[in-house]
Amino acid sequence: MRKNKLITTLLISTLALSSLLTACGTKKNTSENATELVTEATTDTLTSADGSSVEGIELEGLTFNSSEVEVTADMTTAITNAGLDGGYTTVKSFDLNMTDANNEKVQPNGTVSITKTLDKLNAPEGYTTEYRVYYYNPDTNTLEACNTTYEDNTVTFETTHFSVYMYFCVCFDVDKDVVTNVLTTDDGLKFYTASEYATYMIEQEERKAEEASAKAQAEAKAQASSSNSSPNVTTNSNDSNSYSSNEVANDTSNSVDTSSSDTSGSDSQYIKAIVLMDGSDVTNEWQLTWNELEKTKNPQIYFMRYSNGSPTAKGRFYVFNKDNTIARMVTASRFVPEDEGFEKAVASVWDTALFYGID
Repeated sequence: MRKNKLITTLLISTLALSSLLTACGTKKNTSENATELVTEATTDTLTSADGSSVEGIELEGLTFNSSEVEVTADMTTAITNAGLDGGYTTVKSFDLNMTDANNEKVQPNGTVSITKTLDKLNAPEGYTTEYRVYYYNPDTNTLEACNTTYEDNTVTFETTHFSVYMYFCVCFDVDKDVVTNVLTTDDGLKFYTASEYATYMIEQEERKAEEASAKAQAEAKAQASSSNSSPNVTTNSNDSNSYSSNEVANDTSNSVDTSSSDTSGSDSQYIKAIVLMDGSDVTNEWQLTWNELEKTKNPQIYFMRYSNGSPTAKGRFYVFNKDNTIARMVTASRFVPEDEGFEKAVASVWDTALFYGID
């Protein structure tokens, strides 16, 4: 009896221990197989009214704004200081910012990616186009390059803050020279490198000068015809008419003398011009006269204003030899003397002239 009771007790204990071990094992197994929950930040995308977009974290409830702003004189100076003059085709600046529900500007939490589609350039076949984005720092008046990618004319860059950013379009012709000016003409868009545009502007000025000269000659001829038809002209005894005829002759003589005084020793009525790089005589092509040139702080560099200049070309510099008798080099200028960046542009032109061996 006692033996059976002892066996029963041992059996119950064994079963209890087995249940306990099974329970612990199950608990241990559950712990090993448990999956840790990790909360990941959600990426949001906002789109502005002009179709630009920003992608980043914690953007929910915010508004993305993108608006084009004027390229100011300070920005133009920053472009020059960055050494970008003559190295791009077009530039546009945009104020990119984000506002909260109270219309207060806020900065992003970390790095954001901004995508904008620019106007398509429609360059000729064989031309290539690149895009570059710079942050404009108004405190230092400098440009800082951004990490930029592009596909066709859709440009994306990364930043950690919102501000004014400048988008540069750089178009290369088939010879890999940078196109600096794009003009809309009756024949469509015309693409010019810096030297091609300078030549184009010279031709335009020459055409205007020819038209003005033809008009002046027509007016003088009409005046002479009117004088000859007067009764006083038909009688050579009229002293007043004789004086009038001499006055016209003297005006013409003075005009010729004035033009001749601009020859700087040349037989031509224009300042002698010999291209520094290849030695070609372009006197008749440039048709320079001293009365249309302005002095700069460099005694060998003179400036000529365009009567209808563009923001990227307001005139051109002419570099002369040491005694100022021969014009040796011409280059377009995005500045006029009253602009802040003019003196730096003069210095840049002089460096180029020295590189090519100006005397």
